[in-house]
Amino acid sequence: MQAEDSHLGPILGTVAAVIAIIALAVAMFAILPVLIASLAVIWLSLWLLAAVMLSDTEKRSFLAGTLRHSNYTQIYTRLTRGGVLWIWGRLCDPADDKASWPLLFRAALTTRLYDKALLLAVAYPILLLVGQWVVTGAEGRIGNLAVLPEAAFWPARAALVASLLILAAGKIGEILASASPKPGWSKASDWLFLVAFAVAFAFAFAFAGAGAVAFAVAGAVVVAGAVAVAFVFAGAVVVPGAFVGIFAVAGAVAGAVAVAVAVAFMDRRGRQAVARVFLTCTLLAALAAAALVLGWPVVREDYRSVFLFLAALPLLNGLFDLVSYALTLSLIRRGLRSSLPLLWGLADLALACLLFLALGAVLVVAVHGLNLLAGVPFVDLSALFAGIHVEPGAYVWLYLMLFSTVLPTALHGMVSLIGLQGLCPRPVRRWLARQVDAAPQSPLHAIAASLGLGLLWTVPVICLVGLGWIAWHYGKGIVLAGLEQYFHLLLRLAAIPIGAI
Repeated sequence: MQAEDSHLGPILGTVAAVIAIIALAVAMFAILPVLIASLAVIWLSLWLLAAVMLSDTEKRSFLAGTLRHSNYTQIYTRLTRGGVLWIWGRLCDPADDKASWPLLFRAALTTRLYDKALLLAVAYPILLLVGQWVVTGAEGRIGNLAVLPEAAFWPARAALVASLLILAAGKIGEILASASPKPGWSKASDWLFLVAFAVAFAFAFAFAGAGAVAFAVAGAVVVAGAVAVAFVFAGAVVVPGAFVGIFAVAGAVAGAVAVAVAVAFMDRRGRQAVARVFLTCTLLAALAAAALVLGWPVVREDYRSVFLFLAALPLLNGLFDLVSYALTLSLIRRGLRSSLPLLWGLADLALACLLFLALGAVLVVAVHGLNLLAGVPFVDLSALFAGIHVEPGAYVWLYLMLFSTVLPTALHGMVSLIGLQGLCPRPVRRWLARQVDAAPQSPLHAIAASLGLGLLWTVPVICLVGLGWIAWHYGKGIVLAGLEQYFHLLLRLAAIPIGAI
């Protein structure tokens, strides 16, 4: 990274000024449609991404080259290949570029990818909960248990946003310091992010209250990737003060340690696949045993839902996410040598939608089974389906929680959208390429280049949103009819009469 000629500081200052103006407008008028806010976040994120890429000589040449290309396939390939091969080299088995799609899919389906999928499945609901709370200020719930109180933007939510910005600044500072030719700055990179984390935590503790502290603790658990901790925590909260609860928690801890030791032993013997099958089966068995053995009838319903959302759903989500990640990676690699990569992208979208629907059905069956084993409902499926049928918009949190299966496909779609810059008029792209080449010469060129790239990458997203609105406007009836049939299928899986809803 060429930090000495990147002019990253002025660009970040400009971005910060724009963010401040938007935040001031929001604070003064307190009205900003969710769609516009989402597009603004995407634009600012892409602007910042462009700024960081411009700070590296090799990436700057890459950006200028993509702007001068006029073919969509060339741009898509250049944007996709590097990132996919980087992920593939770390998480997937080696595979020839000319291999068939089934062979690529098998090579992508590895234990390393399994570990990442399970980690993300635990992290995603918590990050989603906090993100929704920051944006809306509405009460944040895990199942039926309120863990984040309803709050105005100032000071609690503002403090949490500031804490996250401090963390981001610390990470950027760490990257810049590690690339600095000065030994002092290079050594500082080892502890710069830790200092930022400490400052961010202290800031959240001082201004945001217990909710932010709870999130910080949950975030630490997530980063550690301790799925077993979710079981222990769930066991602790469902039987507070009960003598049997002590044995339940102790047994959960001992079982988690034993499983971890067994998995580590098999990993050292090179039996990673067997270890992951053993881990999955053990966790599923532990779920069934906990539902059958613990005294759930005396447990409050909100605590029962915590067990479900922290222990059961992440595991099932993680298994479907694993398949989704492998599908997306293998389809992208297959599409890289195709003259029509868009067709492979559409196949990715179709399969992701099928996985999404299958995940919903499996979760309904799992929850219904746990309800039967426990003798009491972890979640009242009848009430849940009745609420979705009467007011579907009130359950956006549920749809987004299940959306993790579609996330890799969404990222693939985002890259494909960026590739659509090849359809932008060539004079505009050539002018922007000159700004990118001249970015090291002055802050003005650097700001113009990063801002232009951010806008160029955002326009296709806006067009997609417009096309989505048109499709919904004219195809709403067909979509709703299909969802109604799917809804009836879920009712049958949950053994709920259709007429009861």
